Amino acid sequence: MEVFLIVCGVLLAVSAVAVSIPKLRLKGTAWTGLQARGLSGQQVRLIGVAELAGGIGVLVGLYWTPLGVIATVALLILLLCAIAFHARHGDYGNPDTRAVAMPAVYLTVLAVLASIGFVFAG
Repeated sequence: MEVFLIVCGVLLAVSAVAVSIPKLRLKGTAWTGLQARGLSGQQVRLIGVAELAGGIGVLVGLYWTPLGVIATVALLILLLCAIAFHARHGDYGNPDTRAVAMPAVYLTVLAVLASIGFVFAG
């Protein structure tokens, strides 16, 4: 189970950090898409900070399990909100915006798997 947790945790952490960078820099399709939907730069950066903190928390959580559980659950909540946001705007049904919306789904699955790993590792 430790290998499962490490693999899922590292993948989740790296992915969360990777998706946070464009939001923190206000560059790329994530920024333009969110801006077009009415989010301000400050709101998008706040999402980026939450993703970055969650990714770092998951990595640290591989050494200190309570933080890993908290970070993974927090990322899971953030990702579920992202899925709801994209669904409300019809991104999953639109071929032009589907590619931008799908990472939230993939990361949610990864966060669920990492949560399971943390529960059984703790």
